[in-house]
Amino acid sequence: MASDKVIFVRENVGRRSGWASKMGTVLFVVTLILVNYWVFLKDNLTISAPSMEQTVQPPPGVDIPEAQVQDPAVPIPVEDAKPATTVAGELKRGETVLVALQKLGVETEEALPVINAMEDVLDFRSAKAGNTFKIEMDGQGNVVEFEFRQSPTDVFVVTRDTDGKLSAAKRDIPREVKVASLGCTIQGSLYRSFQRCGGDSKLANLFMNLYAWDFNFFEQAREGDTLRMLIEKIYVDGKFMDYGRILAAEYEGQVVGKVSVFHFKDPDGIEGYYTLDGVALRKEFLKVPVDYASSAQANRSKREWDPKRVRSHGNLAVRYPAPPKAPVWSVASGTVTFAGKTKDEGWVVEVQHSGGYVSRYTDLGAVADGVTEGSQVFQKSVIGRVTTRKGKYGAFVLFSLKKGRKFVDHMKENFPGGESIPPRFMDLFEKTVTRYLDELRTLDIMGIEDSQA
Repeated sequence: MASDKVIFVRENVGRRSGWASKMGTVLFVVTLILVNYWVFLKDNLTISAPSMEQTVQPPPGVDIPEAQVQDPAVPIPVEDAKPATTVAGELKRGETVLVALQKLGVETEEALPVINAMEDVLDFRSAKAGNTFKIEMDGQGNVVEFEFRQSPTDVFVVTRDTDGKLSAAKRDIPREVKVASLGCTIQGSLYRSFQRCGGDSKLANLFMNLYAWDFNFFEQAREGDTLRMLIEKIYVDGKFMDYGRILAAEYEGQVVGKVSVFHFKDPDGIEGYYTLDGVALRKEFLKVPVDYASSAQANRSKREWDPKRVRSHGNLAVRYPAPPKAPVWSVASGTVTFAGKTKDEGWVVEVQHSGGYVSRYTDLGAVADGVTEGSQVFQKSVIGRVTTRKGKYGAFVLFSLKKGRKFVDHMKENFPGGESIPPRFMDLFEKTVTRYLDELRTLDIMGIEDSQA
């Protein structure tokens, strides 16, 4: 039976359910997107260096240089805080090498080891005013190299190796040696004669010293005497620097006759000067106690230096005029028996020699350092200096020689000579002498009227 009751159905129920469903779908999609972003994309946003497998390889045939990698074990060089410097200087009169280096800014603790190292090859007591030096330092003020130059051919150097050790050596300077010849006739002084004939005062000095054992040029040379010689001349870079050895010399004089001298070096390495018959030129005593060769002036006349025999306290003596401060040397080796100042004779040195000889040097201007009673001296050792006073006789040294208790004339005394060349070397010596004589005989002798520009 049909009921009259009406049943109402709500139509909006279905619409509400559809909206909620759509909102849920949207939320689901958004959530899904966020989850995918978080899981799959976040880590990939960080860019990292490619692995070895990911490194792009060059195309075939194309070389790409490898990057240089510094070995951590090798220290990286660091530049000096200051640049390396080189300074040079010249020794002044009375100045030591140490003081000269200090003046150029070299610290004492750096200079002293260098000077000590140099002593292995050079005695700085021989250093003179005018000697030059050069020193190279790094940025820390350490000495890298020190050079000391006494002459163009005498150069000494100290270097520092990588371990910091200092070593010294004489630098080898390439030299060219040539042999020159000279023939001359004496006119006026020996110095002027050498200059006239193409030599100079230094060559005259060498010649005089060579004959110092045989005669005194100032007393025994005469005008018209002749001389011949062969001498080595040393060149560096084509420039004349110095004289070397006199190879042969011959003097023919009115007083002394003909005296020939030859240089000879035997196979054992012993060298010296010998007479024509092979006897050593060097004798036990010199004829002259003054080193004129290192101090005499080229333009002086020989008469200014003529020695004069005088009496000193009743004893025979010889007064030798000489340039002020000229070196006075011992005429032979011996022992100093007196060195000091006296009331009547000024500074005096007395030397005892072998054979009973005693030499005495008086009126000196000064006594050399180290010359004291009991000290040993050698032939040509400087024992004092000529005075600087200018009196009646000018500057001079008074020399006397006695044998035992008797004074003797040393110019006439027959002193013991040197040793002869060993017989086994005489043939070689005679061949050497013959060659030198052939050259000497062919020399042109420049006369008194001749001159050489």
